[in-house]
Amino acid sequence: MTKREARAQARTLRAALDMQAVGRGMAAVLFPLPCWAAAGTVLAFAAMPDEPDTAAILRQALADGKHLLLPHVLSKTAMDWVEIPDLALLRPGAFGILEPPADLPAADPAVFARPLALIPCLATSPDGVRLGRGGGYYDRFLAHYKGAGLLLCPEALLLDELPCDDWDARFAPENILTEKGILR
Repeated sequence: MTKREARAQARTLRAALDMQAVGRGMAAVLFPLPCWAAAGTVLAFAAMPDEPDTAAILRQALADGKHLLLPHVLSKTAMDWVEIPDLALLRPGAFGILEPPADLPAADPAVFARPLALIPCLATSPDGVRLGRGGGYYDRFLAHYKGAGLLLCPEALLLDELPCDDWDARFAPENILTEKGILR
């Protein structure tokens, strides 16, 4: 299977899912985890309609007093992380994704205490191959990121096999979060 075929399969499977329910399930699984409690900073994303709804996670991060960093797309190959103090500041940006406004300064995740990155995907395999949308934004970020991270993947998008290139980020099963729990 090619990546193009895998992405088409993932999009078809996603269309049948209630992403608000999936997002609520993921939040319920995430909040009791030790990595959530330990995180001083959460790197997350504002979900697109075909992604697990992250609104509850974003709200809880701010309510818990955590630094919340969201991506701001700069170009077809680059994104910055920006600390967002209030979700009301989010505006549609590149690709129609809600993101911090351009006038907020970029933030280096490495300088924040105890970061936890919550990473999106179209699908993943149980052995941790992450299938993204094809822009490479998160693969480039993850190649240098040293903090804790969880891949957010709906249970229905755990596919037996996915194509993988050398530069693709991989996740250990214990770092893959679904609405039903952490893979083991």
